[in-house]
Order: sequence, then C-alpha cells, then structure tokens
Amino acid sequence: MSCCNPHRERVELSCDVNQQLACGMSALQWIADRDPHQVPQFLASLINTFPTNLALIRQAALRAAVVPVFVQRAALICAALPTKSERHDFRRQLEGGLTPADLECFDQLMSAEWRRLRGK
Repeated sequence: MSCCNPHRERVELSCDVNQQLACGMSALQWIADRDPHQVPQFLASLINTFPTNLALIRQAALRAAVVPVFVQRAALICAALPTKSERHDFRRQLEGGLTPADLECFDQLMSAEWRRLRGK
C-alpha cells in the first residue's frame, strides 16, 4: 500500500505504516458506504498488506458492517499460509475479537479452503 496523499506521493514522500493503516481503515468505511461490491477485494488487500494488524482491520470491518466479508476473506488468506504455525498465529489474532459464531464460520471456511488448496 502506498501513501494515500497524492501530493506526498508526487514528491516521493511516503507515509509510515501506521498512517497507511489509518488510511486503509478510512477507505474501508468509504468503500462500504459508496461501492460495496469492492469491499471483498479491498479487505483482502488490507489483510495481505497488514497481516499482523487483524484486530484493527476487524474493528474497521465492524464499524463498516462488513464482518461477514472480513471473516470470509481472512479465512481464505489464512488457509493459503504455508505453515501450520503461521495459520495458528493468524487465527490467534482473531480470537476474542470475533463472536463465537463468526469464529466458527472462519474455522469452517478456512478448513474447507485449506483442503481445496491442498487437494485433500
């Protein structure tokens, strides 16, 4: 993700990671309000760009009322992680932040995608 301020980009200045994350959170709300069919792709981009900040992305998804889309995208991304420990670390970030039903949905989607990706 690059700086969301075109004037800074033009002079080759970039925002730090925290500023980029804040811009991403604002952009998620804007997209959810004005162009909802873009939400899945944008959420996937946020999760892939900031994989260690899932709690913040989840909070933004909650504010934007797109938690089911967040759960689905997070599950697909988690399933594609190469190692079991990476998948467990990813999931741990979601524990306590999702409702039990959302976490169960995440687990089911992630398991199904993991099996599909590995041909099992």
